[in-house]
Amino acid sequence: IFLIALVLSLAQVFTPTAARECLNIPNKAFEFDQTEDTFDTSVDSFQGCRRACLENKECAAFTWDSEASISCFMFTKIREYYTCTACQSGLKPSQMMPQNHGCAVHLSDVLATTEAESVDDCLAQCDEMDGPCQFVTYHNETSEFNNFCFLLQECKTMEPCYSCESWQLNCLPAPDECSNYRILDDATRSIIHGSKGYCDRSGNDSPDWQGPGWYRMMSPAGIKMPQNTPGQSHCGTAVVGWLNGEHPTNQFQTSTNVRVCFDWDDDDCHGETTANITNCGQFYVYQLPEVPQCPFRYCSHNPDELKIDEE
Repeated sequence: IFLIALVLSLAQVFTPTAARECLNIPNKAFEFDQTEDTFDTSVDSFQGCRRACLENKECAAFTWDSEASISCFMFTKIREYYTCTACQSGLKPSQMMPQNHGCAVHLSDVLATTEAESVDDCLAQCDEMDGPCQFVTYHNETSEFNNFCFLLQECKTMEPCYSCESWQLNCLPAPDECSNYRILDDATRSIIHGSKGYCDRSGNDSPDWQGPGWYRMMSPAGIKMPQNTPGQSHCGTAVVGWLNGEHPTNQFQTSTNVRVCFDWDDDDCHGETTANITNCGQFYVYQLPEVPQCPFRYCSHNPDELKIDEE
């Protein structure tokens, strides 16, 4: 009892920092292999499918498709996935050691403690916390802690315990471009800036342009490409580049060949090119080519900063 009180007094509640794709991956389904994978016709919910995978020794991942005649699919390994509108997927967490062994409770590793009806519920709370939560130790109803869940950022050592088990979340890796990108942050790139004659081509003097590649837009330039034209002679140039398409809505989703238009001489698509865009959770990255000619330049803006309506 003293340990629970101490943990509750010291545990911190963390605000999510960036979405992950672990136990609940919306709008993605894994490719089904009829020779190796299985399905469960008795399951009637996403949570039930997740529990079925957790209890199946051969299951590594699962997909729940609410519109399919068979809704719960279980996979022996993590396969290629595709986007879908009525499905959710998840990766099965890894059990650290057999039951009756758990992560030793070091107070510096405890993020929060909570009640949980099952180990699946405990894991779901860790996944929903996001950020640093990677491990759980769950004590079932026969334990002295009685349906108690420790949410942990690390599991340094294991120790025997009565009626407990510890698990580690498994998550899809982020695309490489979400950590390997260049930055566009020149203040004149913002839609609130007037004309300056810069051009996003090698050999020209656009201050933050480093040739074709993946870019993240950051302040003071702004955080994303505008989806409507701000009008010519903005963004530190005469011919302004804007996104004539949509940003991807799902975490780690990449939209390919999205149309980019350049506004000039009363023609909002006087010139054009295409870009690939990846949703990295808290920000977007853009795979941008050099502009077709000068003085063309890609615009950036902060949606909270006035000027254009993206609806």
